[in-house]
Amino acid sequence: MMNTGKSYREKSKRLLFILLFVLIMGVEAACSNSTPPPIVHPAVTPPLSGNTSFVSLSGQSFMYNNSRIMPYGATMYPYWQYNGKIYRGRGWANAAFTQYIDQIISLAQQAHLNTLRVTNYFDGVSYGDWYNTTVWSNMDYLFKQAISHNMFIVLDLSSFRDKTLKQGIYPYDPGLYTAAFSWVATRYAHNPALLNYAIAGEVKCPTSSDLLRPTSTEALTNYYRVLSDTLYAADPHHLISSGGLSYLNETNCGIDWQAIFSLPHINITAIHVYSAQDRMVTMPLMMQWADANQKPFTIEEFGFPQSDGDATRALEFQNVYDLAKQYHAAAIIFWNLGPEVNTTSYEVSPNTPNTWNVIVQHAPSA
Repeated sequence: MMNTGKSYREKSKRLLFILLFVLIMGVEAACSNSTPPPIVHPAVTPPLSGNTSFVSLSGQSFMYNNSRIMPYGATMYPYWQYNGKIYRGRGWANAAFTQYIDQIISLAQQAHLNTLRVTNYFDGVSYGDWYNTTVWSNMDYLFKQAISHNMFIVLDLSSFRDKTLKQGIYPYDPGLYTAAFSWVATRYAHNPALLNYAIAGEVKCPTSSDLLRPTSTEALTNYYRVLSDTLYAADPHHLISSGGLSYLNETNCGIDWQAIFSLPHINITAIHVYSAQDRMVTMPLMMQWADANQKPFTIEEFGFPQSDGDATRALEFQNVYDLAKQYHAAAIIFWNLGPEVNTTSYEVSPNTPNTWNVIVQHAPSA
């Protein structure tokens, strides 16, 4: 059954010749093609090796590569000047939007931020165009740049809910999004830059007068249950948040935040902090609940307008960062990073130097 030494050597020579021929042809083909190869979307990329690290939890701490990390970052709500126009969220539907992504990554690096949260990426597309090629190509580019710069991305999926709201359609039917959520989670299931998915924050109280509010407390909890289950089924590697909830200091609001945060595939306790009640009531309440239930307490969004004045605003940022430390926040993200100067703007950059310096000083890597 065994080959003789001679036949073995002959077969080895033939095999070596074939391998060399294939290699030469491949090099020639690559050199003759001046067009760069297309970006392979994560959804069709084979699973990465078992040694690939994803952000995980150890108790109430975020972990990456067996080390504790503190996600410290900003929301990326565009203020992009391009061809004489200002683009906000609709910039995501422009192929040149990668220019803005490069600008914001550079700005984040200057501030020693390690996390960016993306929102409003469907503003420039039609309702239901959940798989828009340009939007997701730009998102892929953002993830690629995040990996290159050792940063993390919070993929906020509230853009689905918000686009539905703008159409005047009841947005808390989870069946509207399950197919698209599964598609997105499959796309980024093996991407190490993903910090977590956030389903949708700042939900109106079921007891409010808003016409498109959740129809009931139970309906809202079910919305988060179905969509977190959907994300987990498509991507068991990454963490999932409900999105930062508000109104939790209002006893008659109708948001059963304890039930939502206790769902089996909701890993993170996330809130938005804007009012004095958010700071004085909600933050300590969330710390107590998170400690008792061993989930990380995170501030997914906070901010102050430039109309407060840069000196006052710097003190306001300082206060929130101090409170975050006092109440053991495991992550904190402000609204928002960018160069705009306007009294109604919430953006922070070197153009608002006092506030900028506070952010730099509090960065974990500063």
